[in-house]
Amino acid sequence: MRTSDERISELHKRMDTRRYQKDLRKYRLQSGLMAAGCLAIVIALSFVMSGVSVQNPDALPGGISASIFADHTVLGYVVIALLAFSLGAFVTVFCYRLKRHMEERDD
Repeated sequence: MRTSDERISELHKRMDTRRYQKDLRKYRLQSGLMAAGCLAIVIALSFVMSGVSVQNPDALPGGISASIFADHTVLGYVVIALLAFSLGAFVTVFCYRLKRHMEERDD
């Protein structure tokens, strides 16, 4: 037969284990959503970039421009800036969360 203190300590251990597992599932879900967000942005902007190039005399056969800057439109610059900013923000937040999770796990 266990004493009340032993039962309480065992209960606290189980609670800590469940809390850790819950936090781990939450972290994995958030990490997956961050990765999916980055991938979605890259895929969406790649489709947008294909529509940015306009037919011009310097284009390659088939209407494909060798560079998005060949037609000197501002839209190409804006799309590149949005892509760079959004990917940088996603990677920064992901690395920050990963570092915080590793520190919590070590404690």
